[in-house]
Amino acid sequence: TGYIRKYFGVPVQSSAAMSTVLLAFIDSLGVQDRVKFVDSYATAPCWQKALACDAEMESSYGNATLHAEQLAGVDVVFMSCGTDGDCTKVNTQKNGVHVPSTQEAGPVESAEYIKYIAAFFNLEPKAK
Repeated sequence: TGYIRKYFGVPVQSSAAMSTVLLAFIDSLGVQDRVKFVDSYATAPCWQKALACDAEMESSYGNATLHAEQLAGVDVVFMSCGTDGDCTKVNTQKNGVHVPSTQEAGPVESAEYIKYIAAFFNLEPKAK
C-alpha cells in the first residue's frame, strides 16, 4: 500500500544506483555505461574508475541541491524504502524505483532482483 505508479521509457539510457548491492546486478547485465551516479562506497574497479570521473552520488546528508540535481538528471533512480517500511523517499522521487534487494531473507531471494532491474534495460533474457 502507498505505492505510486510510475512510467519509464525502456530501455533506460541513464540511471543512478543508491546502493552498492545493485551495482553487482548492473555489472552482470553489462550496462555500467548507463549508470551516471554511484554510491561512494562502490568498490569494483569499474565503479572506482567512475568515482574518479565525478560519478559519485552526493550524499543525502551533504549538498541537498546537488543531490536533487543528480537524482533528477537520470531516467531512473534505483533505491529502496527505509528498513521501517517508509517509502516516502521513493514515492516523492518522480523517477525513483523501489528495489528492496537488501531487505530480503537471504541471497537467493535477493539475486532475483537482477530480473527486475534487467526489465528496465530490456535485458530480461540476459538475467536468467
